[in-house]
Amino acid sequence: MTVRMIGRTYRFDMGWLKVRFTFESASQGSFVVEEGGGLAPNGHAETVTLDLKEIRDGVYLNSWTEASGATVTHVEDFANATLHSNVTVDGTLYTFVGTITEVTGAVAEADAADRAGRAERAEQAERARRNTETVLTAMRELFAEKDVTALDRYWAEPYVQHSPQMPDGLGTLRSAVPGLEGFTWEPQRTAAEGDLVFTHSIVHGWTAGPAVIVDVFRLEDGRIVEHWDVVQDLVPAGSTVSGHPMV
Repeated sequence: MTVRMIGRTYRFDMGWLKVRFTFESASQGSFVVEEGGGLAPNGHAETVTLDLKEIRDGVYLNSWTEASGATVTHVEDFANATLHSNVTVDGTLYTFVGTITEVTGAVAEADAADRAGRAERAEQAERARRNTETVLTAMRELFAEKDVTALDRYWAEPYVQHSPQMPDGLGTLRSAVPGLEGFTWEPQRTAAEGDLVFTHSIVHGWTAGPAVIVDVFRLEDGRIVEHWDVVQDLVPAGSTVSGHPMV
C-alpha cells in the first residue's frame, strides 16, 4: 500500500453521516459513529473485517458487513481526501460523497483507548463465561455424578475453604462426596465478575432439610482454588413474610 493507513484514524465526513475509522490491519478496522443521521446510533462502535483492495496509487476499494447486516462499500481516495460511499441498511441503498481527514492527537488517542477498553471488556466477558462453565461442569460431575476425579480436573491445591464446617484442602470433599445420599444441587442463577463465580442454588442432602445456598468460587488459571458459601433453610413461598419465593 502506498498510503500507510494501518494504525491511523480518519474521519469520514459524509454530511449528515460522520464516522471515525481506524485501520487496525489490512483486513480489520474499527469505527465510531460520530453522527449517525438515523442510520446508526451516535456513539455506536464496532470492529469489522475488511475487504481492502488498492485500485491505483492512493485509491482503495474498501468494503465490509456490520453486525446489523448493513453493508458498506467505499472508494477511498487518500490522495485527494475524497470518499464515495454506498451503504445498504435493511435493503435500502444510501449513496454519499464526502471527505477524508486524518485524526491526530487526543481524539486518536481516545479512539485507541476505547478500542483497548472494548477488547479488555470482551476478554473479561469471555473469561467470566469460561469460569462459569467450569464451575457448573465441576459441580455437576462431582456432586451429581459423584465423580471424585473431577477434583483433579477442575480444582487445585492449595484450596482455601471459608465454609465454617469444612477445613482447607480437597481431602474432605474427596472423602465425603461418595457417601452423600439423596444429594442434589440445582443452580437457579449464576453471576461472574473477574475471577469469581457466584451460584444461587437449591440443595438437598447437604443439611437436614432442603437449603438455599449461595456459593462463591474463586478461580486461578481455570481451576477452583477458593470457596465461600451462605446457607439458609428453604422456606416455602407461602411462609415468607413477603410471599415471594427465596429463589
